[in-house]
Amino acid sequence: MNLLRCHLWSLIFNKYIHQNIVCLRTIRILGIETSCDDTGAAVIDDQRNILGESIRNQLQYHQKFGGIVPNIAKQHHYENLVPVVAEAMNNIEWDSISAIATSIRPGLIISLWQGVNFTRQLLFKYNKPFIPIHHMEAHALTVRLTHDVDFPYMVLLASGGHCILAIVEDVDKYYRLGESNDISPGETLDKVAREMNLSEHPSVKDLVGGAAIEYLALQGDSSIFNLITSQYSAKSKDCSFTFGGMLSAAKRLITKHQIKYDSSMLNDQILKDLCACIQTSVVRHIETRIHRAILYCDYRENLTWRKTLVLSGGVASNLFLRKRLKDLCDYYSMKLVCPPPKYCTDNGVMIAWNGVERFRRNLGVISAVDEIIPEARSPLGENISEHVRNVDIHVPFDWEKVKKNKKA
Repeated sequence: MNLLRCHLWSLIFNKYIHQNIVCLRTIRILGIETSCDDTGAAVIDDQRNILGESIRNQLQYHQKFGGIVPNIAKQHHYENLVPVVAEAMNNIEWDSISAIATSIRPGLIISLWQGVNFTRQLLFKYNKPFIPIHHMEAHALTVRLTHDVDFPYMVLLASGGHCILAIVEDVDKYYRLGESNDISPGETLDKVAREMNLSEHPSVKDLVGGAAIEYLALQGDSSIFNLITSQYSAKSKDCSFTFGGMLSAAKRLITKHQIKYDSSMLNDQILKDLCACIQTSVVRHIETRIHRAILYCDYRENLTWRKTLVLSGGVASNLFLRKRLKDLCDYYSMKLVCPPPKYCTDNGVMIAWNGVERFRRNLGVISAVDEIIPEARSPLGENISEHVRNVDIHVPFDWEKVKKNKKA
C-alpha cells in the first residue's frame, strides 16, 4: 500500500513539475509546410513573436504547365527543405525548440511526404515532440497570430485547392457550414486565366492566374458578359459552393468570342471585361453563401458566432472580394478580419502558430511519427451543412439593392 501511495505521489509530482516547466519556459515551435508547391518554415514563440521564417515557391517551374506537376513539386521540396529550415532557424538554438509541427493533411500527397520524411530526420536527431498539423486548421487560426481575435468566429478558407465556410469554436473544434462540391474558386480563376492565355500578357505574365484576373478586372466592365446560372445562384438553400458550372460557362464564352490573348491583339478590353465578369461571379457566389451563414447564425440565436468574419487562403487576398464582404459585414455590424496577404497563402508561419496553439494545450502532441501517414483529403471539423439546408433560409441575390431599399 505504501509503495502504491509513493508511486501515485510520484506521478502527481512529475505532472506538476512538467506543467510548471511548460508554463515558465517560453514555447518555441518550428513549423514546416509542404502541402503543395510552397516550401515554408518558421519559428514562433507563445508571445506571437516570429523569430525566423523562410519560404520558396515554385511558380516559375509549374506555370508553363498550367498547374502543379507532382514530381516537379516533390523534387523542389527535396532541394528546398534543408536551406529553408536552416534560414528559419538562423541564430536559434535547437535546444530552445519545444516541438516541431508539420502539415500532414490535406494536400498533395507526394509533397506532404517530403515534409513528413524530413521532419522524421529532425525529430530523431534532436529528440523533439511532434505536432501533426491539419493544413486548413492552420489557415483558420493564422488570424489569432496576426490579430487579437477570440473564439468563436466565422471563417472563409478560399484558395486554389479549397473553399470552406466554417465556425471556429476552439483550437480543435470546427463546424463546417459549407464547402465546395466540385472545384475551388482559385482553380476556377486559374483555369479561366489559362484559357485566355494570360501568362503571355505583358501586364500580368509574372502573376498567378487569379491575381492576373484581379489586375485586368480593374479596367473591365463586369456587365458585358453574364455568367450567372441557377446552379450557383442564391436559390440553393445551403452554404455549399459550386464553381464548375461557372467555369464551363466562361470557357464557352472564351471559345465563342475568341477571347484569348496573343501578341497581335491591339485592343485587350474584351479580356478585361471577361476578367471583371468572372471575378464578380465568383465573389457574388461566395457572398451569398456567407450572407446565408450570417442569417443562419441569427436563426440559431448564437450571435457570438457572427461577431467576426475571418478571410484566409490565397483567394482571400483578392481586394474586390474583401471590399464586397466588408460591405456585407458592415451591414450586419460584424467585424471583418484578414491576415496580411503574405500569410493568406501557404507558409511556415501558420504551421508554427498552429503548433503553438496546440502545444500549450497539449492537443495532439506525440513523441513518435513512425505511424503518421499523410492524407490527401481530410475534412475540417463537424459537417452541419445539412442543418443549414433544412432551415431553408432565403437570401436576396443582390443584397445591396435590399440595403438601398431599406435606407429609402
